[in-house]
Amino acid sequence: MPAATVAECVNVANPADALFVRVRQRGLAATPLAERRGLARVTGEVAESVAEILLAEAGVEVFWHVDSDGAHGVDLLLLAPDESVLALEVKGTLRAGVIPRLTPSRLRQMSHAWLNGPDNPGMTEWEFEADDLYAGVMVVDLALNTARVAVSSDFETYLPVPDLADLQELAALLR
Repeated sequence: MPAATVAECVNVANPADALFVRVRQRGLAATPLAERRGLARVTGEVAESVAEILLAEAGVEVFWHVDSDGAHGVDLLLLAPDESVLALEVKGTLRAGVIPRLTPSRLRQMSHAWLNGPDNPGMTEWEFEADDLYAGVMVVDLALNTARVAVSSDFETYLPVPDLADLQELAALLR
């Protein structure tokens, strides 16, 4: 993942984004915990923006993304060239090599029941049910400039995707 991709997703005039840039350059350990307020939110927003850019470059169209602060539900809905739809949860991290966990909730995040929940705006807006699509999780490691994706057809077993371009043939990948 090119550093320029991340740079185009931040506005250094915004104090929260400037903090993100400083922490990304110096590392989390160099920033006292008390100064990190709001960092998780910015990290998530940057990770989602980076994910959209990387997916577009890989030939996968993002047609919906969560755009309100504090909103619950899937982060991105994608349309692959093979006309498969993917509900994607994006997790960003500033801790090199750390894979963030899915958010704990009453229903396991990205499960069949969670995707069908009433508080999932992307699914509701597009009138999707979990059975209409595939599920995926993307980890954007902003410390190592890497991104990894895993996808599922049954919402239980996830298959790593070796190259984002493989998402163009999503249905074949999950057979």
